[in-house]
Amino acid sequence: MLTSFFKTSKPIHFIITFLMVGFMLGYFVVHDPYLGWSLIWISFAAVGSIALFQFTTLKNELTQNNSYSLWIHSCLLVIGALYSTSVEAFTAYLFFLLALRRLLSMRTGLGLVKKIFDASFWIAIAALFYSWTSLLILVIFISIILYASNNIKYWTVPFIAVSCVALLTFTFDQFIGTDYLIQVFKGFDYNFDYLTNEWSLSTIVSLIIGGVGFLFSMAILLGFPNISLSARSRFSILGFAGVCGAVFLVIEGIALFLLPVIAIFIARFIQETDNKIIKESLLWIPFISMLILFFLRF
Repeated sequence: MLTSFFKTSKPIHFIITFLMVGFMLGYFVVHDPYLGWSLIWISFAAVGSIALFQFTTLKNELTQNNSYSLWIHSCLLVIGALYSTSVEAFTAYLFFLLALRRLLSMRTGLGLVKKIFDASFWIAIAALFYSWTSLLILVIFISIILYASNNIKYWTVPFIAVSCVALLTFTFDQFIGTDYLIQVFKGFDYNFDYLTNEWSLSTIVSLIIGGVGFLFSMAILLGFPNISLSARSRFSILGFAGVCGAVFLVIEGIALFLLPVIAIFIARFIQETDNKIIKESLLWIPFISMLILFFLRF
């Protein structure tokens, strides 16, 4: 049923996922005692991130012209927002998607300086909200190796972009009296409390998401030789971004940054298997899990 419905990419798919995610996260934000109406923008930002994700996926031919990844990502995003993130990490995630879009678009070979600068700029901003996202700078240098290693000027662009963000933040700190730069460095502290304390449902959900991501990553890795040569560089970037997401999961129990990689890998698996039961299961399980966890949250 779901396999047939989402096998193409139609506007109705966007409408359904937008309404689903917007309503669920809007309800969650409004009824959460620590959030409230002042953070209702989160539900609209989540809808925007879904559109950006699907645009990036189809534009860079990470999947065929279908909505499997859109549906899976939408369901996982609701689960991640409910159990595996904070407002700061979610904000950083939005900038991460913007950076990933620019990195994947490097495959065209056009405007490489601007794309490298933009990606570095977005990741530097993301680090202001969630310090560990600065690790994603490594993905930028890997992208340079894959697409633009023959020119030394490309290697200097990330440093320029990061310096611009640091300078602007320092100036803002001085005029407004904030301490964003100091908080970035303090944000690297970690103690694995989510593992040493009694395991909560949030911890269990995060680890399950990480386990699912590992299984499908292995499935794609084993099938890597079957991926066209032109697409391998894009999946390499996606894979390294997933490795960084796995580091965030291990360090702080945040699975949010793994969601795009998991959604794309599962969608690829659905495309390549002929077993209808498996296809339907991989589309129904995220949806049913989302509904169960949504009602458990309240």
